[in-house]
Amino acid sequence: HLGNGQTVSQLHLGGGSPTFLSDDELRSLMAMLRRHFEFAPGGEYSIEVDPRTVTADRLNTLALLGFNRLSFGVQDFDPDVQKAVHRIQPAQQVFDLVAQARVLGFDSVNVDLIYGLPKQTPESFERTLGQVVDLRPDRVALYGYAHLPERFKPQRRIHSQDLPPASAKLTMLSRALQVLMAAGYVYVGMDHFALPSDAL
Repeated sequence: HLGNGQTVSQLHLGGGSPTFLSDDELRSLMAMLRRHFEFAPGGEYSIEVDPRTVTADRLNTLALLGFNRLSFGVQDFDPDVQKAVHRIQPAQQVFDLVAQARVLGFDSVNVDLIYGLPKQTPESFERTLGQVVDLRPDRVALYGYAHLPERFKPQRRIHSQDLPPASAKLTMLSRALQVLMAAGYVYVGMDHFALPSDAL
């Protein structure tokens, strides 16, 4: 319907963890897209990254494939929260990957955070916010957790009694706004923050 050769200036692979795909699968996907679309020079080509599935070599492959923006799915740095959501990724692993992304010349690095996760408290989330400020990504996406186990199968492993009350979620959101803006981030709306130097 579109015809071949339409110019693309933005590409976002996300809605989950596309780095679940192997390097060869990602190469095949990008080759197919480039056969059918014209990628504009200087465009924004981003991919969501699960830190557990990525190494420095993998980041290099993503750069060679033409990606220039990364979005790391951090969610929370607290070990107890990570264990409760079955997503264990040491903070140092994320710090190392972001440092490598900088070395490779990615234009922008985003970190996704989620508040309202099981075992989260305002105090534990405050520590995560401090680590994010130290990490200094170009963008931060801050999402509220919606517990819908009847819709999302992985959430069935999460114990609803471990979820923080609404008042604690509101405190976490409020403190996140304060901490990120005090650290120089601009609240651009729709859950997103960006440094003044970032294109967003």
